[in-house]
Amino acid sequence: QLAAAAGQTMQRGQEALELATTLAGALEREDDALLLALDGHGERAREELYGQRRRFDDAYAQRFALARDAEEKATVAALGRAVASYRDMGDDWLRGVRLPGALRRYRDEVNPALRRALVEVDRVRAVSFQAMRQVALRARDVAGHSFDVIAVIGVGALVASALLATRLTRGIVQPVRDLTESVEAIRRGDFQRRVRVGGSDELGRLSEGFNRMAETLDAYRASNLGELLRVQTTLQATLASLPAAVIVVDPDGEIVSANPRARGLLEARGRLEVRRLDDLPLPADDLQAVRRALAGERITNTHGDLRRALPLVLEGRPVHLLPAAAPIDDFLPGRCGAVLVFNDVTEFVRLEELRGELVAVASHELKTPLTTLRLTLLLLEERAENLTPRQREILGAAVLGSEELGGTIDELLDLTRIEAGQFRLVRDAVDMRAVIDQTMRSLRLRYEDAGVTLTLEARVANISMRGDPARLRIVVANLLTNALKYTPRGGTVVIDMDARAEDALILCVTDSGPGIPAEFRDRVFEKFFRIEHQRAWGSDGTRGAGIGLYLCRQIVEAHGGTIVCTTGDEGRGTRFVIEMPFVYVSRPPRSRET
Repeated sequence: QLAAAAGQTMQRGQEALELATTLAGALEREDDALLLALDGHGERAREELYGQRRRFDDAYAQRFALARDAEEKATVAALGRAVASYRDMGDDWLRGVRLPGALRRYRDEVNPALRRALVEVDRVRAVSFQAMRQVALRARDVAGHSFDVIAVIGVGALVASALLATRLTRGIVQPVRDLTESVEAIRRGDFQRRVRVGGSDELGRLSEGFNRMAETLDAYRASNLGELLRVQTTLQATLASLPAAVIVVDPDGEIVSANPRARGLLEARGRLEVRRLDDLPLPADDLQAVRRALAGERITNTHGDLRRALPLVLEGRPVHLLPAAAPIDDFLPGRCGAVLVFNDVTEFVRLEELRGELVAVASHELKTPLTTLRLTLLLLEERAENLTPRQREILGAAVLGSEELGGTIDELLDLTRIEAGQFRLVRDAVDMRAVIDQTMRSLRLRYEDAGVTLTLEARVANISMRGDPARLRIVVANLLTNALKYTPRGGTVVIDMDARAEDALILCVTDSGPGIPAEFRDRVFEKFFRIEHQRAWGSDGTRGAGIGLYLCRQIVEAHGGTIVCTTGDEGRGTRFVIEMPFVYVSRPPRSRET
């Protein structure tokens, strides 16, 4: 407190001294301005005079605010009166500066008033020095007294510390040392160790609790240790013998177990020491799946996407391992752990590669003879006037069949381009109404033969967009063909074309068939996936190759859009919804065509 008070006083004294210097300087320059008027520079003299007076007044106001006691304030006030007297004389002299005897009047009246004001400035400065000196004297006296007090306190504290140390050594340190040694003995497996109970205080109760704990551990070890060791050994042997890599994660994300194949996998991925889930060298999606398992979530859709398989070289052999996570219930009370299994899907990956190669080769090999066949049929169709109606009907069916086969081959070629990363769109202006009408005309006979009603509900007259017309026709044709296959005779298929917020085409295809179960609505867009237990109700009951909806999603996403599978109205049937950006839309009244 003394240091703070002294510091504040010293700072105030320093400010007071600086202000006194400013006051004296302002007065002297004010006097110089009066003499400047004597030399004939009246205007300049008045400007300098008033500037120095303002400077003096500012410093004087600050100095008066620093005054603390009555004596100091009286000294500062005396300075103010002396300066006021000096200014009155100076102003009076300045008005008669051109009169004879002006210099004598300055020496006899004005200059003595200036000296009296400067004397008052010196008194103000002296008061500041005196205050600073008083602070220094007081600090010296208090410091001497404080030293005596601190010396007495230090001696007393030294004696008290010695007594307290003796008490701690006898009553606390020794029992704590015994407890520490006993805990270390328990850690080494000496469950017979006990500590001496020295009283009923906290340390005595702690010693009793330790002894009871040691007895319980000794009894538990004697009864269950053998069984626990057998269970642990069996678990470790089971994990080590599994052909798949297995990693066990506790609820906190710590890796608590990994079999030798898992450790080999981590070494192949460049990680020799992995302690936590986040340290595993896995993609973000796989790590998120483990976190979901730790949260207790069970993934009912356990199919594997072979593109997620990790390519590795284990024991000198290239393999592909597909990670899958599952929760471990009650790993800890009320908390789930997780097991991460890496299934060897090398043969499936190889089979997928061979199937892709077969599709690509077959598509290219079929393209040339099919082109020849189509040209031949088209030439025959041009000379069909000599054929009977039945022959013309057969020829038309053959032409239609060749067109459909060509479309299937084009789809297979697009599939190989997608797998190779070479899928490209031929963008042009597309009239979506014209695409839908053309596709409906091409499928009308098939719908009539199947007894299914095909209806277009156009909420907009025309939608123009930038896209690939051929690929968009494939999308619409696949959706309508797929709807026909799963719609019973007498059912309906509805195409709904609309625009949302002037920025997206909305195209819905809804059938009245049995619908698709919720767990398969996202999987229907996978390559070669088919819902085998659903009966195809359409024209001939044939099933597709499982690539139509896969191509639909790839083409729609290439156009910057989305496609989803939902249920129809009132939870019946299936609805496919497409959203894609467009360029222009016109909106006449809603039309309906069947």
